Amino acid sequence: MKYPFFASFLVLCAVFYHNRKKADRSHAKIMQDYFNRENEANNTRKQPLDDLEYVKIPLDTLPTDVCLDDDIIKECVEDLRKLADESIVNFTGMTNTDLKLRYGPANLPFLQQCDLNYTQLVRILNTWGTKLMELDKPDAALNVFEYAINTRADVSNIYYMTADIYKERNETDKIRHLIESVETLNSVLKDHIIKKLNEYL
Repeated sequence: MKYPFFASFLVLCAVFYHNRKKADRSHAKIMQDYFNRENEANNTRKQPLDDLEYVKIPLDTLPTDVCLDDDIIKECVEDLRKLADESIVNFTGMTNTDLKLRYGPANLPFLQQCDLNYTQLVRILNTWGTKLMELDKPDAALNVFEYAINTRADVSNIYYMTADIYKERNETDKIRHLIESVETLNSVLKDHIIKKLNEYL
């Protein structure tokens, strides 16, 4: 009775060994591809930045005068005004290697700062819009959220709260348009956001 068990054990060991070797080869290839790509990126010549799509902050059209007696709102508006003079670019979905391959490593510090500024912008807009909703200012909040969406933000809360406003107003077509906007995002969150937004229809 021990022999069939032993034979099965040997088969399992062989399968495990085969799968382990296959995984090791796959991992080795992934790492080699990464190092090859990183090496190519580090040797890329400095490229012009003419094609960068800078994000502009339209202070004159955003609700910067609403609920300024609230400390959180006031801080958001102040931070936004400071950020308006900075260079802002949305690089969501792009790695440092991607940026170096496209623009050269010499441009990387500037591009990283642009990306950091965009991350800060989206954080401000999300906090600002959410607080406006808490203060029962849906029109002002929608203004903030729609601007964030126009910059191609990938913060799920922004889309859900926008959908909440549209649903409350029976503007189903705008929810569909919202889903179409998400479909164009270069974000790992895209499918999750779309699935949730479909629940609003």
